[in-house]
Amino acid sequence: MFTLDDLLIATGGKLVSKGNEIFKEASIDTRTIGKNDLFFALKGSKKDGHEFVDEALIKASGAVVSKNEGMDFKNKTVVIVDDTLKSLQNLAGYLRKKFKGKIIAVVGSNGKTTTKELIASFLSKKYKILKTEGNFNNNIGVPLCISRIENNTEIMVLELGTNRPGDIKELCDIVYPDYALITNIGYEHIEGFGSIQGVREGELEILPYVKTVFANGDDKFLMDGLKRYSGQILTFGMSKECDFRAENINFYNDHVEFDFYSDIAAFAVKTPLVGIYNIYNLTGAIAVATFLGISKCSIQQITESFTSVKMRGEIIKINGVEIFFDAYNANPSSMKVALQELTRRKKGRRTVAVLGDMLELGEFTDLAHEEVGKWVNEMGIDIFIGVGKFIKNALRYVNGYVFNDPIQAAEFLKKELKGSEIVLIKGSRAMKLEKILEILKEGR
Repeated sequence: MFTLDDLLIATGGKLVSKGNEIFKEASIDTRTIGKNDLFFALKGSKKDGHEFVDEALIKASGAVVSKNEGMDFKNKTVVIVDDTLKSLQNLAGYLRKKFKGKIIAVVGSNGKTTTKELIASFLSKKYKILKTEGNFNNNIGVPLCISRIENNTEIMVLELGTNRPGDIKELCDIVYPDYALITNIGYEHIEGFGSIQGVREGELEILPYVKTVFANGDDKFLMDGLKRYSGQILTFGMSKECDFRAENINFYNDHVEFDFYSDIAAFAVKTPLVGIYNIYNLTGAIAVATFLGISKCSIQQITESFTSVKMRGEIIKINGVEIFFDAYNANPSSMKVALQELTRRKKGRRTVAVLGDMLELGEFTDLAHEEVGKWVNEMGIDIFIGVGKFIKNALRYVNGYVFNDPIQAAEFLKKELKGSEIVLIKGSRAMKLEKILEILKEGR
């Protein structure tokens, strides 16, 4: 929630039409905009938001534009600025400076969204929370989230994403977080960073802004990068050296149990989340929660009921086949741990890996997909099915089948399944591997 005065002070814009003076939130999408929202006409690579201003002014309270020739204001609030994106970011920065609560920023190569959702769920037991929705973690999504601050908001939990050097710094110049949680450092967006060292430097752009960092203590590459940090470092993981750790981990068919230990609290945890990587996500989130005073009972209640974020490690059963669906994103680090989880869950069943291209790997693309073939071979996966043009490189090390699109792969997979397999479906979001799941469900 913000006012017209907030907007004008933050952006330096010119008021050309005055209607409502209080807005619920900023929006860039006329399909979901509400009557009390303010539309920002952003110029994208494919669409210019100014094409939708007339529609926005019918549905919403007003608009921020950079041109207003021939516009029917419809007695709504309209502010003209030089740059609508910069104005959205300036508004968010202004609202953040007025905010008296705490901000927790979640960064890292893998597990950000799940960890962010867990932290927000834990903290909501005691505090009024605002969080980034889904993975809207860029220089548009984060400002849109901040525009939803309410007078009683106490803590913001924000996921910050990066594709290239400078992204985290740009977001931190808006957000100025109090705490950071770093999930891990892996081979993500190598095309933009050039190397794993570049990835680490990009994620660690957050360090000058925070006084306390929660870090994956088992990620030695990350910890080496933190040696220059002079603030408080609180580690989470599975090793005895970690400040917050998971011990006595036991995997069952439909859940995982472990003991959480720290100097602050110690208790048993039970969760339906699968995969060793989710133990890290949980332990990091519980570390933040206990640090900020969330009770053992509240944490246990959340962990027992918290289910996988959509398209991230979901377990779906179709006609006796268990689908391990993790197709929101993929990089070499997350692909390897997903294959390890597939192998761990085998239990006498045939294993099937349906793997799509991993994108944004630049010069490492061919080698990375070859590595996938090595892992599939070494782990003894029974059937390998690839989708895309890069995953063909895996065939240098493993026998399998590669298709150009997910529909072809799905039709082939349906013929191969006998009804008792466990199937991993994973790839970059652009590969649209959810189409495979849709086709399998049609056969129910």
